Amino acid sequence: MSTTEFEGVMELDTEGLEQSTLRQEGPTEMETRDLSVWFGHRKVLEGVNISFPKKTVTALIGPSGCGKSTFIRTLNRLHELIPGAALAGSVLYEGKDIYEADVDPVHIRLKIGMVFQKPNPFPSMTIRGNVLSGLKLSGMKRDNHDDIVEQTLTAAGLWNEVKDRLGNTAGDLSGGQQQRLVIARALAVQPHVL
Repeated sequence: MSTTEFEGVMELDTEGLEQSTLRQEGPTEMETRDLSVWFGHRKVLEGVNISFPKKTVTALIGPSGCGKSTFIRTLNRLHELIPGAALAGSVLYEGKDIYEADVDPVHIRLKIGMVFQKPNPFPSMTIRGNVLSGLKLSGMKRDNHDDIVEQTLTAAGLWNEVKDRLGNTAGDLSGGQQQRLVIARALAVQPHVL
């Protein structure tokens, strides 16, 4: 496997994430060690070792079907919701294996957010409601909802386009706007990793 680094983007030049090792400089926020994943008897990832330094952006780039989405789902335990999924190795967040028995998956998913490739807003919910939905679903109590909506939509590059129609439904937005909306929704719960 060869890797290329360009302005914080890592490109994996491989046919899949198999027996790959990628280490970056700096204090580590997350890392995987010898991570392998199966769906039933089919192994889809094997021996993946990657570290993610704090305050960096890392992109996984590869052909369709090479395991990028599966790998990402292992980082916040979403993959274990798929029937027949199994995992070996470890995923460390702040030095602790997130798959240990005493680790609450809901707590991990609040700290390690995820935005899917296809936008998945709640189409009949308002734009404002979509941004705040993560707070409600997680039971988080945060004041200043108006500030949260403005800050997260601004961070996602959407505020100026929707500030006068926060009461409109998310289904009224274009695909690109919907994607930025779900990024804002993810940011509202203040994850440590996204």
